[in-house]
Amino acid sequence: MFTLKRGIYLTLLAVILGACGEREDWSPLDGPWDPNHPDAAAILAPPPPGSPIDREMAEAGERWYRIRGCLACHPMEPPHAAGPVMGGVTERRSYEWFRAMVMRPDSMLVHDPVARELLEIYRLPMPAQGVDELRVRAMWEYLRDYDSRR
Repeated sequence: MFTLKRGIYLTLLAVILGACGEREDWSPLDGPWDPNHPDAAAILAPPPPGSPIDREMAEAGERWYRIRGCLACHPMEPPHAAGPVMGGVTERRSYEWFRAMVMRPDSMLVHDPVARELLEIYRLPMPAQGVDELRVRAMWEYLRDYDSRR
């Protein structure tokens, strides 16, 4: 006899078993970043100037940019909010500068004159967000894509 309780258990079991299979379409952009990933150096390397946009990474970067709430302080275009606009940032700053500012804003505010100048303008220090290297790289790819279409 089929009962509601038994149906729930069978559905739950089917979901669990379905989740156990290996995904052929897995990407390092899915889930937590493993710094020991065999392709880590290639994935995290800054893109050479003029290189093609990695669409998958740019889409992931846009998702992360929105999920992390970056738009609240950093709109893509004016009017300004609490921080600098991001449209054109790939033309104004290097990837290394952007990476350091996102990953270590406290250190940048102490040691980097541009970061200190931005603090003087906006009067609000950027808080550390705990963003890993892969997400920073993906957000940069999103910003490169955005800037290429401006």
